[in-house]
Amino acid sequence: MKHDDSRQTGSSTVPGDANLLDMLTARHTLCAELLDLSAQQRRLIAEDDYPQLLDILARKQRLLGRLDTVEPSYATVKEQWLLRRDSLDVGVRRDCELILKDLDEMFRRLLDEERSGINELTQRRDETQRQLQAISEGTRVHAAYRDSLAPATHRHLNIDL
Repeated sequence: MKHDDSRQTGSSTVPGDANLLDMLTARHTLCAELLDLSAQQRRLIAEDDYPQLLDILARKQRLLGRLDTVEPSYATVKEQWLLRRDSLDVGVRRDCELILKDLDEMFRRLLDEERSGINELTQRRDETQRQLQAISEGTRVHAAYRDSLAPATHRHLNIDL
């Protein structure tokens, strides 16, 4: 019979020693998927493949929703880890330490990927804006030039005279 040693505290569940590793592993799996999607996002931005980029963004949004619904929260799990790590089995403690270290690195990489993607898209947006402005100014110059020549270029020869 499996023993569930989690406890209720207020509205959230505090993980028991037996569940801590499983919860960290589940979070790690979701973060690894998110990191993979971020790498795909970066590639699609570089390739200007915006239809596929929208698909990746939707998938990331769903994955972030799943990550957000994992109970208890990452902060609670990490807090419980700090309180209980000295009482855990040596193997479980080592595995938890490795996963937590990896999760922290994954979160850092995810933030870096997001910043990089935002910067790339912002640069492309700004370049597009500059191009549109140049086209708009060119159109106005052309229209002004055409209008200033209109009286001279639109003269008609009256052959009925």
